[in-house]
Amino acid sequence: MIRVCYCADDFALHPSISSAIIDLIAQQRLHATSCMTQSPDWSHAAQQLKPYAAQADLGLHLNFTHVFSADTYAFPLNTLMVKAWSRQLSSEKIYDSLAEQWQTFTNALGKVPDFVDGHQHVHQFPVIREVLIQFLKEQNFKGWIRNLSHTLVVSPYQFKTHMLMQLGSKSLKQLCLKNNFKQNEVFAGIYDFQQIDYAALNQKWLHQAQDNLLIMCHPAQYVIKDNDPIKTARLQEYQYLASEQFIHDCQANQITLTRIGVSA
Repeated sequence: MIRVCYCADDFALHPSISSAIIDLIAQQRLHATSCMTQSPDWSHAAQQLKPYAAQADLGLHLNFTHVFSADTYAFPLNTLMVKAWSRQLSSEKIYDSLAEQWQTFTNALGKVPDFVDGHQHVHQFPVIREVLIQFLKEQNFKGWIRNLSHTLVVSPYQFKTHMLMQLGSKSLKQLCLKNNFKQNEVFAGIYDFQQIDYAALNQKWLHQAQDNLLIMCHPAQYVIKDNDPIKTARLQEYQYLASEQFIHDCQANQITLTRIGVSA
């Protein structure tokens, strides 16, 4: 059997997202989720998530692009990219924001994150990745860090997949190896979030699956009325992951759904 871990991003971003993730963890469809601790919903959502800490990896979804309040250190994605690659980001503000997001996680859940990743993959950007590694060394972190350097490529999302892989994944991988931090070996889940046959897309990923594959997802239980550009995709992801078709697809590809196995 091939071990695969589905990880849901954006826990606590919206109640619809949090409820979907908890439901799917309870059904043993998801075995990891990454949390947005700056969200005003975090405190309440964290208490709902806490009982599942023994059956799923709970991680920090590091945020520098979503503005939750006036004092959030965040920029539109394109602006953040320019500032990161031109080294105009403040290392001090990145560090302070990271430390605050980390502390908010530990205060609510009574444990440190099992892993760290980034909202819109920002944790692999220049400046942010160096500060992240420094911070995690100070914390004596024993968990894992999400890496995109070996991502499964499926049609018609070749361009987006290769683009995201080029946004710092190899540099982050080398930093992790140098500092003995664990990483996932194989990654999947990249598409354009349009209304598609999400089941067919997952079948492509599962057909290519290698042992310890990490698949990113973004489910929600009902359509979010707020200005969420991927709200339709969230609903179709939840409907598939909660379905019998998903279990059938896993069985057909000899997949065991489980928490991720990682390597240093």
